[in-house]
Amino acid sequence: MTVESFASYTAAVLAPHGFAPGNALSVVGVCRDEMMFPVEEALHGVWGPAFDMSALGAMVFLGRSGLAAAAGHAPGLDGRRRFVHIVMPHIGLDVDGAVGYVRRDGQSDPSTACGALVGLQRQLAEGPLSADVDADDLEMSLLRSALAPHLDDRSGEAVPDLLELTDLVRMVATAEVVRLSASLLAAETTDVAVFSTMMIHGADGDRVHLAEVRLWTGADPEPIVL
Repeated sequence: MTVESFASYTAAVLAPHGFAPGNALSVVGVCRDEMMFPVEEALHGVWGPAFDMSALGAMVFLGRSGLAAAAGHAPGLDGRRRFVHIVMPHIGLDVDGAVGYVRRDGQSDPSTACGALVGLQRQLAEGPLSADVDADDLEMSLLRSALAPHLDDRSGEAVPDLLELTDLVRMVATAEVVRLSASLLAAETTDVAVFSTMMIHGADGDRVHLAEVRLWTGADPEPIVL
């Protein structure tokens, strides 16, 4: 979908379940890259200002305290609190077909997207990822730590290509959002929707790939797949 179509879709698919602009808080997790601003702005245009859980690579690092902060920001005038979580790592596709590269405004040469994941892929080619936390490179070290369990057991296998790596980030980040949301769903008056997506920066513009949408209503442990 285009960025604008995706933003509109999030509202349309949730409307039958009681979600509407003004009665839900969006919680958006994209990469810190400035190329992701347009999709954030489009989502703000639909849902209003978002609680930002963005980090390098679109990994989710806000933790229990971060989500607890968001919990207190959601509207609830009708007696229900609703959250729209959006997970969106990104990947470039240059005009010559090179995966992981884009032409940014004002630059004559292509640059990487997602730069953090391109760097991680290079580190993975050198050997197992370190799970140590580096205070001088906090988010990158946390990204390595989060993905290492999913990558270190690939002995003898080729380093995953960038698309595989980006999709792995999407799945791991989505799982973390779902895990953290269990605290929200302890209340029967809370609904949580999770959009698991990927942004593709192509030569003809940005497109959002929607992988899955799940909705938890109240204390029901089983999600509705939309």
